[in-house]
Amino acid sequence: MIVPKVKVCGITRLEDGQNALSLGASFLGFILFEGSPRCIDPAEAIALWRKLQPTDAFSVAVEVDPEPKRLCEIKQLGFDFFQLHFPSSIDPDRVSEWAEIVGSENLWLAPRISPEEDFPVGMLPFADTFLVDAYDKEKFGGTGLSSDWERFSAWKNLHADKKWILAGGIGPENLTNAIARANPWGVDVNSAVESEPGVKDHGKIKKVFSICTTN
Repeated sequence: MIVPKVKVCGITRLEDGQNALSLGASFLGFILFEGSPRCIDPAEAIALWRKLQPTDAFSVAVEVDPEPKRLCEIKQLGFDFFQLHFPSSIDPDRVSEWAEIVGSENLWLAPRISPEEDFPVGMLPFADTFLVDAYDKEKFGGTGLSSDWERFSAWKNLHADKKWILAGGIGPENLTNAIARANPWGVDVNSAVESEPGVKDHGKIKKVFSICTTN
């Protein structure tokens, strides 16, 4: 069983970023979607990232179904990766355009998949990394709900040439079980390690990294 890489998402404060990086976070996520309670302005996010001066971690810009022009503007700011959430009914041409803008190697696709749907395999050629979050018919992530670990594991095993990140209510209470059952390449922690939206609980973050290194 691999030790999963950890992405701490929803960073809005310098001290939270410093704490996550000091514990070994591989990625910090900055949510640029205005509908999120953890939204941060893109320019403010990249300024915060530069203040952190990370040496072996990467920044992830998180958006929901952005217009190509918007994605171009975000890319120009200097983020490393781009995590894009979108409805499974999206026009594939739009996803293809995203891949052309940032490169498939830098694109993390996070389709919103209902329990009745299977994984949209038509998206596989556009990205190297896929993030599976909990399904909510109204929201794109940050719900605190758990995703379907069994389906995640099945998709990961079926398409093992891709990197698979497990999201959705991941925190100290369920992380051990999630790793054992899903064996993800990476885990995304957000709402389950907060005291309030956008404010990380450093004690919970520490427990996450302790669990990851002992599994």
